[in-house]
Amino acid sequence: MKRVKLKNLFICFISAVFMLLAEGCSKDSNCDLEIKQQAQSLTALKVGLYFLNYSLDPKDYFNGWILVRIGAGETLLTLDDAGKLQPNLISGYRILDDKTYELTMRNDVAFSDGTKLDADMVKRNLERIFAKSPRAVQYFDPEKIIADNTANTVTIYTKKPVPEIFYNLCEPLFAVIKLDKENEAQTINIPITTGPYQVTKFVPNERISVKPNPNYRNQSSDISRIDFYYIPDAQSRLIALKAGDLDIINTVDHSDLQLLKQDKNMQVLTGAGPRTNVIYLNHLNEFLKDKTLRQAVSLAVNRENIVKLIGGEIAKGVISYHFDFGKKVNAQKFDPKLANTLLDRAGFIDTNNDGIREMNGKNIELTYRLKADHGSADSFIIAQCVKEDLKNIGILVNLVQTENLSALMTSGDFDLCSANDSAIPTGDCGYFLTSRYKSDADANFGHYKNKEVDKLLDLLNLTFDLNKRTAISQEIANTLNDDVAALYISYPELNTVCSGKVKNMHLYTFDYYLIDDKVGINDTAFTNK
Repeated sequence: MKRVKLKNLFICFISAVFMLLAEGCSKDSNCDLEIKQQAQSLTALKVGLYFLNYSLDPKDYFNGWILVRIGAGETLLTLDDAGKLQPNLISGYRILDDKTYELTMRNDVAFSDGTKLDADMVKRNLERIFAKSPRAVQYFDPEKIIADNTANTVTIYTKKPVPEIFYNLCEPLFAVIKLDKENEAQTINIPITTGPYQVTKFVPNERISVKPNPNYRNQSSDISRIDFYYIPDAQSRLIALKAGDLDIINTVDHSDLQLLKQDKNMQVLTGAGPRTNVIYLNHLNEFLKDKTLRQAVSLAVNRENIVKLIGGEIAKGVISYHFDFGKKVNAQKFDPKLANTLLDRAGFIDTNNDGIREMNGKNIELTYRLKADHGSADSFIIAQCVKEDLKNIGILVNLVQTENLSALMTSGDFDLCSANDSAIPTGDCGYFLTSRYKSDADANFGHYKNKEVDKLLDLLNLTFDLNKRTAISQEIANTLNDDVAALYISYPELNTVCSGKVKNMHLYTFDYYLIDDKVGINDTAFTNK
């Protein structure tokens, strides 16, 4: 009853706005449009995104993440905040054998244009993604996909066992969109989706507008539209929020977040996530090939000091210890005295007193490639701290800022480079560990090779029992630490900040979720002004 009264008051308020605006208007032909725009702005939200790209097509790069974040795209299954599977566009799923997996479709799902989602459309989406996305095969490699619209099932046959296949289907790469056989290009430009919101306008690399999906199965939104703006710089997003030009932002830098927590006009949501700030080492580098040198580098990095500057928690290994996969892992230590001792014993000495140690007659000098990552200044702070820490043990680090870090990582043109990686991107770490640390993996940017890790990954990729998968993953994480495969710095804290206009905002553990069907307009935001 209380909610009904509040809603009635809100309707009265909007009506009053219409009347006031009407009184102030002349017979100008633009008056009606002005009234409509002013009233709609009261029920609209504006969001600042740190990542927006050239397309909303899930097959392109990580653009499916955008489609899901804006509340338009949906996947067959989703993850709750504990990383557990939840059926979404399906009512059930089961393993028929170790290479056969069945999904049963829901009967109440429709696209925003009213078209019912069926098994055949899901099949076409999956086949299209595997035909056109180079990332898809990292998750699984299908032998064939069968749709049965009568039984309302989709059956996936894979070339080899995929124990985590249902987790992997949560990746926004597999977001389902309507594919028009006669005019597919048009449906891809402005994707027709099943989520609580539908895309109405998209300007590549600039902005997106959405409005409530009238055919969404749980629609009860009091929002007229949401406008998303691409603002990669954290400070610019923060300024826009404080000025009232944005209502929602995320990935606020640690120092600013502490001040926002004291602002009674702001809602600050924070929580642990699956991400790890990591520094990849290029194992083809003549210096980093040496395990003793890698050990010294790791011992020299003061992770505690870095965390004081950027927030979060000190990383123990590749996977956050907030999740079972990351527990029981022995942390990389900080001991610069031991680092210097190891280097001295190995004969890596500064013979000409220039402050730089030498190996095989060459100064130990490393190039550190970096760029802003996930809309945050963290990568720059980490790089500067590491440079100073390694200077203290006689290793020179040259920081080189670059725009296209992905291309340089792929080409191997780096010695060190930092990344903000989700080590359990789909609630399971199998895909990530395999793609980054398997000797022959496409995304093994550091050219890391370890026969023991390869054997453990092969075992992991054949193991269906969750407890056994967890134990194997922990063993892999410990082996990576012992071998100094990379430097694991911190587990960054996730955050979202909203103005008082927003209600029911939820901070999801997995950050490809942002806008959901619960987000709404806070009626009291108007009465308090």
